[in-house]
Amino acid sequence: MMRANKSETVATRLEDNSPTRMFAPIRVHRTFEAVVERIVDAIDAQGLRQGDRLPNESEMAKMLEISRPTLRQAFRILENSGVLQIKAGQSGGVFVAADIIPFDVVGKNIASEVMHIEEVISSRRLLEPLVYHLAAENATEQQFAQIQETIELVRHHRHDPRIVQQADGMFHRRVAHACGNQMLLSTMTTIYRQLAPLRGALRRDADRADHIIDVHTRQLEAMRRKDHAGLESILDETFIDLEEEYGVKRKFSIRWHSGE
Repeated sequence: MMRANKSETVATRLEDNSPTRMFAPIRVHRTFEAVVERIVDAIDAQGLRQGDRLPNESEMAKMLEISRPTLRQAFRILENSGVLQIKAGQSGGVFVAADIIPFDVVGKNIASEVMHIEEVISSRRLLEPLVYHLAAENATEQQFAQIQETIELVRHHRHDPRIVQQADGMFHRRVAHACGNQMLLSTMTTIYRQLAPLRGALRRDADRADHIIDVHTRQLEAMRRKDHAGLESILDETFIDLEEEYGVKRKFSIRWHSGE
């Protein structure tokens, strides 16, 4: 007897508006971990087996009300753990990879991801202030103008979370270019690339966009004035969101000394 494909049943259950629906919006810290647990629970609760299809990436991200980079972070853990198989192309999708979920492997991979996240966020706190202080000293007016453009981009698209997130990343990268140190630029580019899915876990509404506009505007003004003390205070505000989201405790900080 041919086993019925459960994808339609799963999709129907996931779209259910009842309190028991499997992929209700996520409202917790360390969002990727909650996503992993939610997907595993859904597979268990529905009795899914190897080869059964789950909703695709865009559908699942919409159900969970999370960013696609954050969802991909969870997918990566589950794929590396042998729980999911991600197939590309028109006939591709998200499939259950095994009949039995290896909970021990999933737990180890989550712990490894948490450790990696802590390293990335801590490295940012250590190195990013150097980038901003150097940009304050070295940036040209043209570079400051290019940084200002990213703030205006957020302002004009404050209701579009995708563009806001892209413009936010562009702001940080342009500051890194303006610092005038190629080694720091290369290092920060790697850090920013790994921060991208983490930022997706933060609030994604117009209030978040307004917060970005406010902080970035004050950062730019401080850099233009070469106000290093003021810049340090503002930078601290930019670290708090991700550190609180992922439970990373502040381990160190640096202070700028002009040498005068």
